[in-house]
Amino acid sequence: MLSKTEIILREKEINGIKISLYGKIFVALLSAILTFFIANSLSEIVSVTSINISTIVILYLLLKLLKKNKLVIPIGILCVLIDIAIITALPFIWYNSVGGDVVPRTYLVKTYTHTFIYAILLMNAFTMQPVYPLLYALGVVISQSFILLYAQADPRFQSTESFKEALLGNSAHVNSYIMGMGIVGILGFVLAYLTFQVRKTLFSAVANELKSNQLSRYFSPKIVAEISSQEDSFFKAGGKEQQVAVLFCDIEGFTQLSETIGAESTMATLAEYHKRMLDVVFQNSGSLDKFIGDGMMVTFGTPIPSPHDSKNAIKAGIEMKQNLKEWNSERLKDQLSPINIRIGIHYGPAIVGNVGISSRLEYTVIGDTVNSASRIEALGKDLKKSFLISKEILSAVSDISDLKAQFTSLGNHVLREKMKPIEIFSVEPV
Repeated sequence: MLSKTEIILREKEINGIKISLYGKIFVALLSAILTFFIANSLSEIVSVTSINISTIVILYLLLKLLKKNKLVIPIGILCVLIDIAIITALPFIWYNSVGGDVVPRTYLVKTYTHTFIYAILLMNAFTMQPVYPLLYALGVVISQSFILLYAQADPRFQSTESFKEALLGNSAHVNSYIMGMGIVGILGFVLAYLTFQVRKTLFSAVANELKSNQLSRYFSPKIVAEISSQEDSFFKAGGKEQQVAVLFCDIEGFTQLSETIGAESTMATLAEYHKRMLDVVFQNSGSLDKFIGDGMMVTFGTPIPSPHDSKNAIKAGIEMKQNLKEWNSERLKDQLSPINIRIGIHYGPAIVGNVGISSRLEYTVIGDTVNSASRIEALGKDLKKSFLISKEILSAVSDISDLKAQFTSLGNHVLREKMKPIEIFSVEPV
């Protein structure tokens, strides 16, 4: 299966080949029309027109295949071979149009097809596939060498070292002709190299964009910018211990709600809910660790810790409740059931990093702090409280005066599967 970068490059390649095919169709049509004005006999008109019509039909069929994204590379190579055939045939077509064998073959190397050669070479470079300009340049050098040898085999062939005489007279400047072939070869190599470098740059740019898009699903824009500056180090397996705030959030009675409103409405409701909650999380420099059904696990201080992580976590929880209140007002107007959530937050040491194998890494947070945060959220169901935090996170906040909430101690509680009790606080937004 092609990666997104390869798909983009393939699209560029297909577009370049399409341009080349349309160009050839135009040349074939123009050639067919001009034949009626410059041909010396009816047989020449019939033969040239037949060749042009056959060429147009073949090119049209190639376009149809290309639009279906089939045989892209073989079609691309075939187009290059057709280009070489056209460049090889043009001098002979013009030679025959002025008399053929009655004219010295010197005319073959004086037809000045270089403009066409360079134009087609550039068109092949637009495909973003290095092999096309390189193959074309090599083919042109070989075909033009053949034309020169064929022309020199004519005893009437005339050569000169004077550019003026070559331009205005009947002689050819062989060294200039050979130098032109050399330029085509060098230019083909240069364009192939540049195309290769552009492909590499595009690969890198798209890969970085994909990383950034992927990161933006989990981290706030500010954090994404900081991660991007670390280049690939962030995406390697491994982790480290650091202080983090972990927030768990869950919808109360979601199973019953989903049974009532049906699958389609359930997914729409979840999408809107997650969007609203994550907007708040990202505004407070939080990171989405994962969705857990209708719930979610959010961290603050990952991947980059700050002195404000504990305060940001509590502030995010307060604003999530406020945002939910506003949304419920809208839902009631639409005669929809209100949604209630439980939030639990804890603060402490945890292992932060990428777990898994190289082909399937997941950035996450693991440790006792995570387990405790989850159980604090679950404790809210038993205590009939929708927003609980631990003493650890409240103690980590230096100033709570600007937090728009009331904090009430509910005493010490032993969390499930824990032995040591911790003090729990209820949070009521005001």
